[in-house]
Amino acid sequence: MRHLQNIHQVKPPKESTEKRSSLESKHTSNVSEEIIRSGSSGSSINQDDDTILVNNNIKSSSSSKSRKRCRISNKCGSDSDRECNYEKTEKIHQALASLIAMNQLPLSFCSSPGFFKFMAVVEPNYKICSDQAMKKRLHALKSNVEDKIKNELQNVKRVVCTTDGWSSMAQNSYISLTAHIIDNQWLSKSFTLATKEMTERYTAVNLAEKLICIFDDWEINGKVTTVITDNAKNIVNAVQLLPITIDNENMDVTCAAHNLQLAINIVLKQEIFSEKQCTNLVGHFKHSNVAKQSLLNKQEQLGLPHQSLVQCCKTRWNSIYLMLDRLSKNRSPISNVLADRAITSLFIAQKLEITESQWLRIENLVNLLKPLYVITNLFCSENYSPVSMVRPLLSKLLDHHLKHYETDDQYITEFKSTIIFEIKERFKLDCSETNSVSVRQIASFLDPRYKELEFEPIATREKIRKAVKSLLEKFNSSMQNIEFNMEQNPLAQSSDLQFLYGNTIIKNDNLTTQFQIYTAEPQLRFDLNPYEWWKSREIKYPNLAALAKEYLAIPATSVSSERCFSTAGNIVTSKRTCLLAKNVNMLTFLYQNRKLLV
Repeated sequence: MRHLQNIHQVKPPKESTEKRSSLESKHTSNVSEEIIRSGSSGSSINQDDDTILVNNNIKSSSSSKSRKRCRISNKCGSDSDRECNYEKTEKIHQALASLIAMNQLPLSFCSSPGFFKFMAVVEPNYKICSDQAMKKRLHALKSNVEDKIKNELQNVKRVVCTTDGWSSMAQNSYISLTAHIIDNQWLSKSFTLATKEMTERYTAVNLAEKLICIFDDWEINGKVTTVITDNAKNIVNAVQLLPITIDNENMDVTCAAHNLQLAINIVLKQEIFSEKQCTNLVGHFKHSNVAKQSLLNKQEQLGLPHQSLVQCCKTRWNSIYLMLDRLSKNRSPISNVLADRAITSLFIAQKLEITESQWLRIENLVNLLKPLYVITNLFCSENYSPVSMVRPLLSKLLDHHLKHYETDDQYITEFKSTIIFEIKERFKLDCSETNSVSVRQIASFLDPRYKELEFEPIATREKIRKAVKSLLEKFNSSMQNIEFNMEQNPLAQSSDLQFLYGNTIIKNDNLTTQFQIYTAEPQLRFDLNPYEWWKSREIKYPNLAALAKEYLAIPATSVSSERCFSTAGNIVTSKRTCLLAKNVNMLTFLYQNRKLLV
C-alpha cells in the first residue's frame, strides 16, 4: 500500500507534460485544418440551404486540463458550442452580400480559403453560402435597390440622364445610363440605372434603341428632358432621335468638361510646348527604382515632401497640369538626380535634360492651366454642378484669369489667344441675333446666383427673359388649379388662421407677377446653394419653381457616367474577364447605388 501511495504522489516530469500538451494541440489543429480543407473543396454541403459547413463541434478532453480551466469553460461556453441558428445565418448571408457589393469583391469571395479561416474564428458554426446562393441574394439585393430608385423616379415629373460608352478588358462594349433628379425636398440626387452590353455596332440608331429600352425598363419614357453626352458624333445624333421633352433648337448640353478639355488639347498641340520631353522624364523615374529612391532622398535633403512624379494620360482630364505642376515643384531634386553620375549616366542625363528656357515655359504653363484645372473640377463636382454655372464661370475665366497684359511674352499671348478662341467657339459664348436661346442660358436665368445675367450682352439678356416667359406660358396650362396641402408643407404653421383659411391654399398663377417679383429679387451669393433658395420660395413662385426644377436638374457634365465605368473597370479586371454581362451590370449597379444599401 505504501508503495502504491508513492506511485500516486509522483508527478509526471514537466518535459513530458509539455510534450503531451504540444502533441494534443497539434492534433487538434490538424483536425481543424482538415475540416476547413474539406469544406473549401465543397465536400460537406448542405443541400437544403445551399450552404457549406465551416467547422464542426470539436470536443476533446485532456487529462492535463486543470479543474479551474474546466469550470471557466463550462461557465462561459466555448466558441464551438455557440449556436448559429437560421436567422443569424441568414443575417450573415445578407451582410456578406452587401460586403461583396460595396467593396467590389469577386462573387467567389464567400468560398475562398481565407474567408473560411476568418469565419472559423468569428463564428465557427456558421454555414458558408455557396456561390450560386450568394448570386441569388445579390440579385435580390439589386431588386430591392431598384424598387427604391423606381419610387424616387415616380415621385418626380422630370428626369435628366447622362450616358457614356466603354469597352472592358475582354473587349466587350457597354453603355451606361445615369438618372439625375431634384426631389420634392429640392435635393439633388443621381442614380445609376444600367450598364448594358452593346452587341451591336455603335451607330446612332442602335444607341437610341438601347437607351429607349432602358427608359422603358425604368418607366421614365416621357419624363426624360434631355441626355448629357460627350462630343462623339454617334451618341450626339442618338440623343436627337430620343423622345425627350425639352424642345430647343440649340440644345448645346454636351459635357462641359469634355469641351473644355478639347480646347486645352488644341493649345497643347502647338509646337511651343513639347509634351514628349516631360513624359520621357517622368517615365525614367517611374521605371528606374534607383532614380526613384534617389529622388526621395534628394527631396528629404531639401526639406521637400516625398512626392512621386505624375504621368499624364490622354483619357484623364487635367493630368497634363498635374504632371507639369509636380515637375515644377520638384525641379531642384530632379536636377540633382540627373547631375549625379553615380545614379544617372551621361547619355541618359543628356537625353532627359530640360533646359532653363523649358523650365520657365513649364512654370508659365502651370500658371495658365491652373484656372482651367479649377473650373474643370467645379464642373465635375458631385455635390451640385448644374448646367446653369457653365456660362457664368467661363465668363469669369476669360475676363479675369485669361486676360491679356502688356507684360505677357509672345508664348503666353499666343496661349491665351488660342484658348480664348477655342472656348468661345465650342461654348458659343459670342451670341448673335440669329442664335436661339440655349438651355444653358435659360438655366442661368433660373439660377438665383446668376439671374442678373451680367455675363451676357445687354441685348441677349432681354432675349433670354422673353424665352423664359414663353416657357412659363406652356407650363401654366399644365399647372392650373394646383393646390398645396398645408399639412405636408413644412413652412406652414398650425394655428387659428390655418383653421379659418382651411387646409389648402391656392397658388399664385399670375405669371407676370411671379416673373416680375423674381426679377426684382436680389441675386444670391455665388457660393450659396440655389436649391435651398428655391425650396423656401416654391410657394411664392410655383410656376417658376417647376421650370427651375426641370432646368437646374441638368448637370454640367457627363462625369457621373464616366465614374460608372471607373467602377466597372475595377470589377472586370484581368482575373475576372469572364464575368457575364448581367453580373457586370449587377455589381456595377449595386456599387454605384451603395448609399441605398443601408
